[in-house]
Amino acid sequence: KSAVRMLSELKQQFDVVTLASDWSKYKVLIFPDDIVFDEETARRVEKHVNEGKAIISTGFSGLDPEKKHFALEQEWGIKFLGEDPFDPAYFAVGENYNKGLPEMPLSLYSNGIEVEVSGKTKTEAYLIKPYHNRDWDGEYAFYYNPPDKVTEKPALTINGQVAHFSHRIFSGYYDKASVELRTVFSNVLNRLFPRPLIKTGKLPSFSRVFVTEQPGRRMVHLLSYLPEMRGNTQMIEEPVELNNITISLRQDDKEFKNIYLAPEKERLAYTVEDGYVHITVPESKGYSLLVIEE
Repeated sequence: KSAVRMLSELKQQFDVVTLASDWSKYKVLIFPDDIVFDEETARRVEKHVNEGKAIISTGFSGLDPEKKHFALEQEWGIKFLGEDPFDPAYFAVGENYNKGLPEMPLSLYSNGIEVEVSGKTKTEAYLIKPYHNRDWDGEYAFYYNPPDKVTEKPALTINGQVAHFSHRIFSGYYDKASVELRTVFSNVLNRLFPRPLIKTGKLPSFSRVFVTEQPGRRMVHLLSYLPEMRGNTQMIEEPVELNNITISLRQDDKEFKNIYLAPEKERLAYTVEDGYVHITVPESKGYSLLVIEE
């Protein structure tokens, strides 16, 4: 749920796949938090990496089914040392992936593993231990344990096209909705996948943008409704008006001849640059459908 939510908020086009799916068309595979690798998964992932494609894994993902070591230790470039003892765990991100992040220790809001880098693997973020672990003496609990010192333990490693977060950042995002976790994940994804199918301007996080395709045309769907928690239910009622929305769609060697809003067939101005068609939507109230014809 959290991976789907995070990718949707980042306006990324994605599929949820299983072993019954064909993985060959994907440039990036994401394994969130608890996806252990059996023989078939490891075989497919190894083929994916050998083709120069990217992997992002988090937490316990990538380990063998017995959770004793990484199934593809050479490709990951790290060794599994066991579960990380820090509770809570904080982290500090290096300059290569800290865009949009505050200069302060950040919480991971989840448990994770302890790893050791090998070979040419780079550590791009480090764990910060708390002053002491969360505890309860039978009478008093600790609501907040502040961070202490930066350790040498990796929180984010990069080995070629394989990135691994030591902790279960998607679970942390699901529980606490930490924008910083989404930001650092986005920074890693943008580095490994700099040319996504769709790019947008500064849209609110609750809006959704996704692409469908029919023969001779692509369609961009834009949703802008704000869910509101009422009791135990998220209610979606009033649309939110958005103005001057910038949408960039990757061409993929296609030549687009006509772009308009459906069903009104209101034509939209656009430009083509660097393999993307850039479209400006003057106004959207709740839902808009852009049709891009070849």
